[in-house]
Amino acid sequence: MKPLMLHIPGRPPIPLEGEAKSWTLGRSSQNDVAIPDASLSRHHARITLREGVPYLEDLGSLNGTSLNGERITLPHPLQEADEIRLGQVPIRLGTPSQGPRVRIGPESDASSSAGSIVLPLDRLRAVPDRRSEPPETLRLREVIREIQALSLELLEDSPPEQLLSHLLDRLWTLLKPWRAAVLIQDSRTGLHTVASRGPEGDQPILLARSLVDAALKRKESVLFNDLGDNEGLASPSLMLSGVTSAMVTPLEHQGVVKGLLYLDSHPPRLPFNEEDLRLASILAHLATAKLEQGRLREEAMARKKVDQELDLARHIQQGLLPGFPPDIEGYEIHGNNLPSRQVSGDLFGWWPRSDGRWLFCLADVSGKGLGPGLLMASLQATLEAWTERDTSTAGLAFQLSRMLARHTDGRRFVTAFLALLDPRTGALTYTNAGHNPALFLRPDGSIRNLDAQGLPLAMLPGNPYEEATIQLESGDLLVAYTDGITEATDRREEEFGTEALTAFVGARRNEPLPALDAALLGELDRFTQGAPYLDDRTLLMIRKQ
Repeated sequence: MKPLMLHIPGRPPIPLEGEAKSWTLGRSSQNDVAIPDASLSRHHARITLREGVPYLEDLGSLNGTSLNGERITLPHPLQEADEIRLGQVPIRLGTPSQGPRVRIGPESDASSSAGSIVLPLDRLRAVPDRRSEPPETLRLREVIREIQALSLELLEDSPPEQLLSHLLDRLWTLLKPWRAAVLIQDSRTGLHTVASRGPEGDQPILLARSLVDAALKRKESVLFNDLGDNEGLASPSLMLSGVTSAMVTPLEHQGVVKGLLYLDSHPPRLPFNEEDLRLASILAHLATAKLEQGRLREEAMARKKVDQELDLARHIQQGLLPGFPPDIEGYEIHGNNLPSRQVSGDLFGWWPRSDGRWLFCLADVSGKGLGPGLLMASLQATLEAWTERDTSTAGLAFQLSRMLARHTDGRRFVTAFLALLDPRTGALTYTNAGHNPALFLRPDGSIRNLDAQGLPLAMLPGNPYEEATIQLESGDLLVAYTDGITEATDRREEEFGTEALTAFVGARRNEPLPALDAALLGELDRFTQGAPYLDDRTLLMIRKQ
């Protein structure tokens, strides 16, 4: 099968490739395809590849997802000619297309070099004879040449120490100081010398603290030519050494000072002037900009590596979650998970047993980030392995609590809602391990909370759990959810709350479950008004038809 390409106006085609079989689209940068448009919800839609066929589904967006002019709520298969609109953004799914070919024309088509300037490389690189030019012009050309040389070095990926050493070499050639030094600030070691030049061997250059403070704290470039009148800026060793001129300039870029550059002069060289100070400051600024650019690049590469690892973890985790709901005769099943970060700490799933019953689970690990995600993956693998064990929900909760406790440091725990459904009889046995009360809605309008029957898993391993059984009749609906839904906050930090969730689900209890899920997520988007979701939102719903 050819790779799929996503075409968005104003952007180059985006390939949908890699190990993942599902790609989310929306306004948030946490999506596989981020589209910064105000008409999109943070997590707007998903494209899923199923047996080679791409399916499009809406994720409860506020402004909806349309396919060929019709708004959709359930997954729909896609074709290349389909017209897709996410909110107000039209997109198109297609296969890669090649650009124009390049060919070499016949010899007769070649243009003549007449009227052109043709210079061999060796002539371009040769140093012209400037001996007849006035000293001022020669000086200017020398400065330009050294700046060009340093600029070329800035394009290379050189270590900071090498770059600063070359900076001193350029200044040594241009300004001919007696001594020179570059010092860098480090959060751990303080101010230390990176490179220095001078005739005195190992004898140190002693700088006055006020001179250092002028560069580092006040961000000032300082030039003084009469040390006798500047005793506050000059150390005694400078005055005794015969130095007649000295200057210091900060290594600064965009308001951040990285260190300082120091140069001094000694007879017979004339004292430095303001142009010398300007030249030193310009070269120091260029070098500092390169240092900062390198630091930012390293940070970006480190962030990119972390993001790649988190993306891989998210794709692996999404692969562990169930895809389309199971086809259980007489029942409608639906589940959905929207992570607040790249890796979710929530889990939902369903597992068939050989005796015809089905195990359902909705769980939430305490905390955020990669750690809870890894623990959730461990829980999912354990549930998969224990599917065939003839264990009650209370016994399963007890075993899971002990297993999770062995793999945590005592600061992690998991709230979980476990249920065993017998489709033939409608009997549903459940254990609520410290989780939010699930909602049990009946056709007559009554709503019952299925409260906790024990502590969260791994909190106190060894404690027993209880279980209870409810009888599902035609029209009954079970809704289990994580607190990322009820604790979603608006810009005033007010929570959505359990009462609002209960009222919303109660008013729409008869809708198809994917439509109910989409409507609820849309209601959350309207409530939060763009405020970020701080926790994962996960739903698991079972209805007896």
